[in-house]
Amino acid sequence: MELPDSEALAWIVKTFAHLRAAHGQAIGRPALVQPTGEFFPDAFEADGASLDRLLRRVLAYAPISGELHVELGVLVPDEGHTGGGCGSAACGPGAGTGSTPATVHELDDGYRVVVSATDLGNPDVLATSLARAAGSLVLHEAGEPVGAQESEIAAVVCGFGVLLANGASVWAKSCGGLRVAQATVLSVEELGVALALFVALDGQGPAKARKHLGTTQREAFGLAWDWVESNPLLVESLRDEPARLASGALDLEPVRGVIGQWLHKRKLEKAMRVRPSPVEPPMTPAMAEQRRRRLERMEEVSSLLDLPDS
Repeated sequence: MELPDSEALAWIVKTFAHLRAAHGQAIGRPALVQPTGEFFPDAFEADGASLDRLLRRVLAYAPISGELHVELGVLVPDEGHTGGGCGSAACGPGAGTGSTPATVHELDDGYRVVVSATDLGNPDVLATSLARAAGSLVLHEAGEPVGAQESEIAAVVCGFGVLLANGASVWAKSCGGLRVAQATVLSVEELGVALALFVALDGQGPAKARKHLGTTQREAFGLAWDWVESNPLLVESLRDEPARLASGALDLEPVRGVIGQWLHKRKLEKAMRVRPSPVEPPMTPAMAEQRRRRLERMEEVSSLLDLPDS
């Protein structure tokens, strides 16, 4: 497993920074939503009522109005859907490729969130689908361009990074047995980077995010966290002046070890340190008198030098 390439890293940072710069006040400081009973206390029965409650619960954590009209739709695949398969998350057309249909549609009076019936059989896939839908709704309401990749970054910015990462690599049943499915457009490595940026801004450390990540996701997040730790100025800029990063002013550093991170940080601190201007001591009456006499002597000498020739 490797970090995304430099182009992908730059896109993630710029997209993340743009959302923080343009809508930071509305987004605020969202909680890191975890797949636990604390965040999702309602029993789930894989029926319409349970699905609707789960959607409302997810949307309650997103920075959108509670009065926004959002209705739910369930897409049931045709028995003769193209590509064959059993219709599970790991089977059928697009399985494992990250190609997913749009999940949010604009209506005259709000939106419709469409969930595939195949998602109901896997909690990680379902949570990912709803989290991405929340990200899409945030972009719609903010007047931003809405795409699958942008929706996933928006979801991470709004606190759904753990849910998205867990959906990026899922073991699911298929006709041929267990296989890995990808319920996201962004890769697990790319979502690991976005999640690491969120955690760095949150300031509570990486342990909280790692706790509820799967094994593959934990590895991806670990790589991303090492990279974020190697870029302290990037995190500071993302926190204090995200508009600069959104404009493309990026200087991404490679991953360094613990000693390398410490030395690099010392180097940056030394380079950024500004020497204070020397402060003159307060002038005593005696010092003021000496200065006055010195100025008078200088004026006398100056007047002698300016005498006209005889």
